[in-house]
Amino acid sequence: MSGKEPGSKKVYLPSPEGTRILITNLLFIIAGALLISFSLNTILIPYGLLAGGITGLSLILFYLFKIPVFISILVLNIPVFWWGAREISRSFFFYSLAGTVALSVLQPATYGYIQPFQLDMVLAAVFGGALSGVGFGLIFRGHGSTGGTDIISVVMRKKKSLGIGEVSFYSNLLVIIISLFFFPLNIGLYTIISIFITGKMIDVIITGLNVSKSVFIVSNKSSEISVRIIGELHRGVTHLVGEGAFTHHEKTIINCVINRFELARMKKIVAETDPDAFMYISDASEVLGRGFSRSR
Repeated sequence: MSGKEPGSKKVYLPSPEGTRILITNLLFIIAGALLISFSLNTILIPYGLLAGGITGLSLILFYLFKIPVFISILVLNIPVFWWGAREISRSFFFYSLAGTVALSVLQPATYGYIQPFQLDMVLAAVFGGALSGVGFGLIFRGHGSTGGTDIISVVMRKKKSLGIGEVSFYSNLLVIIISLFFFPLNIGLYTIISIFITGKMIDVIITGLNVSKSVFIVSNKSSEISVRIIGELHRGVTHLVGEGAFTHHEKTIINCVINRFELARMKKIVAETDPDAFMYISDASEVLGRGFSRSR
């Protein structure tokens, strides 16, 4: 006998760390859905503006047929979730479902709590897009989405090797083209502004305002430069061994990641130590580790 009672099942309890991550992600998702709901109820809908993806299609249905936005979001997402169920990870499916449900519940629940803002159309497009972008960014920080094109993007990347940006572009383009048939041209143009601002704000929320810089330095005085970087900037340095293709001379290449406020000091250190050094700088959109952001 195994010592296990007939019919008994082993129960797996989540670890404290797993529970903390789950709660944190859900809070991000709820906060993001709340901001999107306020954007819809106080700016986008009162001014007749649209949005990208499923939300944009839901707004079109609302303007044309008075179908509540939250109902369209739920109904249009049913085939999307059914299609993507086997193609996306369980965690992304769960958090995306949470994001879709949260938005569908909070959008009607928050309607009427805040009176629409008195803005002109340009400001409405800008601030409506910004508020939505922050909301979507928070949901993405919670490792979820609001379904729709986000799930389609993941599936199409697997099946057709299409980038997420491509799918998002075509979905937004579809909304704008449809709007041209039913709404004045200026609505489509203001919607383009709103969608653009939304995308930029999503990037800000996900990557932060302080984009780091990855610096590579090729110099005959790599040791001296490294000592100054460590001593003056207090940044770690990695030495890479390289060889000049023309001279075949071995060189020590310096790699260092700094924030953008330290870039001027880095250039000064290199120029003072070796004016003939070769240096190239690129953006590092996300840096994890000591001295930078820490992964959750």
